[in-house]
Order: sequence, then C-alpha cells, then structure tokens
Amino acid sequence: MSIVALTCALIAIDGDTLRCGAERIRLLGIDAPEMPGHCQEGRNCAPGDPVASKNALAERARGPATIERIGRDLYDRTLARVRVNGIDLSCAQIRAGHAIYRADWDQFAFIATDCPSATAAVRKPAGRVITRPGNRQPPVPNQASGWSYRNCGEARRAGAAPLRRGQPGYGAHMDGDGDGIACEPIRR
Repeated sequence: MSIVALTCALIAIDGDTLRCGAERIRLLGIDAPEMPGHCQEGRNCAPGDPVASKNALAERARGPATIERIGRDLYDRTLARVRVNGIDLSCAQIRAGHAIYRADWDQFAFIATDCPSATAAVRKPAGRVITRPGNRQPPVPNQASGWSYRNCGEARRAGAAPLRRGQPGYGAHMDGDGDGIACEPIRR
C-alpha cells in the first residue's frame, strides 16, 4: 500500500468513484447509487439518489487530498482510501446516507475500523438485484475473516496475493497444495 498526496483536482464520476487526471479511483468499502442507465442486469445496485450522491462526493472532494492505494478492481480502477482535508470520503458518504457500506468490498476492514458508527447498521449489500445467467457469485465465506476472494486472479488484481491462512481474503479453495499459502507464485 502506498500513501500519496494528490496534486490534481479530484472530479466525482459518481458517488463512489473519482478521477485524478487519467487515474480512476474507486473508494474502498462503499457502494453508491448508479448514475441513470448504469445499473445493468445482473448487478446489485445501491439504493438512493445518484445525482445527490455524486454532488455530495464532488463537494467533499474539494481541498488537499491524500490517497492510500489498496489494489485494483475488476474494472482496473484504483481501489483506495481517499482523505480530503483529513476526512475519509468513504466514511463521509456513508454517514450522509449517500452510499452503503459493503463489508465484502472492505478487504482489510479499514472502513469498518475507522467509521464503525457509520458501518454498524449496514453490513450487508442492499439494492436491486436482477438475476440472469452469468450473474456474479458472492465472495466465498471464510471462517477466519468472513469472506475470501473468489479466485487467485481476483486476489492478484487487488494486489493481495499471496494470502496466508487466517489473513483477510484467504480461502482454502485457492490453496491447492494445502500449505496455508493461497495464490503463491508458480514454482519451477
């Protein structure tokens, strides 16, 4: 993980995604309502007013910012914790009701730890679900942390591989040799 002070102006794309130059930054641990036409079939979309959510994030994103990169998501966006004027934007969006907390998107429980009052009431995904063939499966349960990556590709894209037994995101289904280390590099 790296923490970098940003020198660009943050632009809100929606209620949980920012742009800094060419970099797209997805706020960690939250889901905001999708902009009109973006809640496609097979997606679990957060409830609420997408325009109000985007406007709130745009307002909060003004000022000196720091970014703590956690990894990358399936859409190749940077997954990160972003603070502006010392305020965590994920926590602020949850507290204001412009986003919901997603424990399954908070890999290391950073958001749950830093804003427990905001995340306590909402621990499960909510919103409209339209099922259709090919609908993505939820994360695989893990007794130690409550979730795991679906596969090693997902863990690698998030920058979390290799994973050790007991570590958030670890799942026995990714530990082919049963040595307690999942998604380890291929040995030749």
